[in-house]
Formats: sequence, C-alpha cells, structure tokens
Amino acid sequence: MAASVFNGALPGNSLATHATGDRPWERPPQLSSVEESLSFYMTQLSNQDTLDDILVAIQSGVPIKPLVEALYTSSVMKGVHSLDVGLLIAPALMEYFAAVADSYDIEYKFSNRDPKKEMLQKERARVTMLLDAAINRAEEQDMVDEGTELLRDMAEYTRSDLSRAEAADTAPEENIEDKEPEADVPMDEPVEDEQNPNVEESQQQEELPPEQAVQGRGLMARG
Repeated sequence: MAASVFNGALPGNSLATHATGDRPWERPPQLSSVEESLSFYMTQLSNQDTLDDILVAIQSGVPIKPLVEALYTSSVMKGVHSLDVGLLIAPALMEYFAAVADSYDIEYKFSNRDPKKEMLQKERARVTMLLDAAINRAEEQDMVDEGTELLRDMAEYTRSDLSRAEAADTAPEENIEDKEPEADVPMDEPVEDEQNPNVEESQQQEELPPEQAVQGRGLMARG
C-alpha cells in the first residue's frame, strides 16, 4: 500500500513533541549505500502480490514517478535509508516499473506533465494578451470594424484549450436540410425573331440538299 503524502512529518514537529532520535528518520539509516538500498527494493518487489498491486495502479492511470516517490519516501520515514539515497535510486526504480509494465503489455506514463502542451499554453497566453491589447486600442480610438470582430474571434480561440481539430468539430455546421429548396427556374425558350423574316428562309436553305443550296436566289437561278 502506497504511503500518503499527508502522513509526512511537519517541519519542527520532532523538536516540539518528541525528543531527538525518537523518530525513525531522525536516527542513522539502516542502509547507507545505493547498492544496498536498491537490493532492498528488488527483494520487496520480487513478491508477486506487491508487484500486482503496483501494476494495477499503473494500469488504472497512475504515473510511475509518483509511485516511486511515495515508495522511497515511505522508506525514508521508516529509517531504511536517507532521502539522498532515495533520490539516487528513483530513476532505476522507474525504469524497473516501466520494464515490468512492458512485459505485461500495460500502457504507462512517467508523469502527468506534458512539456509540449505547457509550451503551447504559454504561447497561446502570449498571443491572447497581444490580441486583447489590439482590441482595447481599437475600442479606445473608436475604430471598431470587421477586423476587430475577427480579432475577438481569434482571441476567443486562443483563450480556449481546444485544438484545431476540436475547434473545427465544435464549429456550427450549416444544415442543408433546413435550406429552402430553390425554385425551379425555367430554361429560356428560344425567341422567334419576328422582325427578320429571312431567318426562317435561311434555316430552310441550310436544310436543302447541296445541289439546291449552291444555286442561290439570283436571276439565273430563277431562269
């Protein structure tokens, strides 16, 4: 069972309520070297029941680093080893837990911190501050226009924690079914040219056989 972080001693507690040396962490540690302390933990973790409990915690989403910190802090409070030794063996214990989790095909994470996300949040905060300053300047100078509204939309996006894909999913979509069907526009019918009576005659001439079309309408053709 992992030790709770709230069970630690308060600063100056031993000086006020107990004599010096009554607490285990105030006495010399049982193990003074890194090798002895690491061997101590390997012996404890060789117990299958203990390892199963740790793997259940890792599988439920608990990061490995807090587990290791709770493990060696509990040993420091019991007087097994000093805090310096616990800090030195912590990386080895973290790698051991990760290797065991890999052997059982269990997904794990070392910490809840995401450096990329933290950098993105800092950059968004900086951009949001610049956008708010530009909006306030436009309002003070009474120059609010469409560009100012665009800056407000941008500031609202940078102020939120949504990614580009999430922002695109949450954007209001245009419902095609709610659109009113467009009225059927009749096609333009061909307009007869009443003012030019030669149009019909030219069309008839195009439909004539080649021999008649060549003759034309002159006097020689009439003869």
